[in-house]
Amino acid sequence: MRKIGWLVASAALVLLAVTLVEGQQGDKKRGGFGGFGGQRQDPLTLLRNPQVSKELDLTDEQTEKLPAEVMIAIAKVLNEKQMTRFRQIELQQRGNNAFKDEKVQKELKINDEQKKSLLSILDDAGKERAELFKAGGGGGGGGDIKGRFEKLETINKETKEKIYTVLSKDQRKAYRDLLGEEFKLERQGFGTGGGFKGKKKTDNNK
Repeated sequence: MRKIGWLVASAALVLLAVTLVEGQQGDKKRGGFGGFGGQRQDPLTLLRNPQVSKELDLTDEQTEKLPAEVMIAIAKVLNEKQMTRFRQIELQQRGNNAFKDEKVQKELKINDEQKKSLLSILDDAGKERAELFKAGGGGGGGGDIKGRFEKLETINKETKEKIYTVLSKDQRKAYRDLLGEEFKLERQGFGTGGGFKGKKKTDNNK
């Protein structure tokens, strides 16, 4: 376990260093399908790759602990203000799946009945996404990709609305506080090789 902890910490530091250097130039090294042609891949994504996971003989327990361990490693590099903002951005990027996080559930004081409802909603959404991309198949034109992307956004929006019906008014407010000011990552096109550019958006009307 000490070995995997060292591996995760190293991966987090490498990822942070790459992010700081490349900034807002567009991360052209992170294609959606991994490291073709010597391109760099997100270390955490790499560890979650089934082939890499099999090669390292990672257990399910270790895989589940990876995100939390990465955050611990990053916290050793960032100052308190940076870490608070980074966690807000990280939660925003996780979207509705953030409600699977036990820490988030605890901070929002979500009870067992709510937890069961939330997991059911998220499970249904996962099945819808799987069917969407299964129906899309491989390849396809740019219009098809854009269409699936728009449908995906619709699924996410409807899922969020369902989640909010489960939460109380105070819980919704507490969650918005956890997210902080919205930070939008803009896609430069719909291709897998397109970069991303960070942009702040002041409206946080969630």
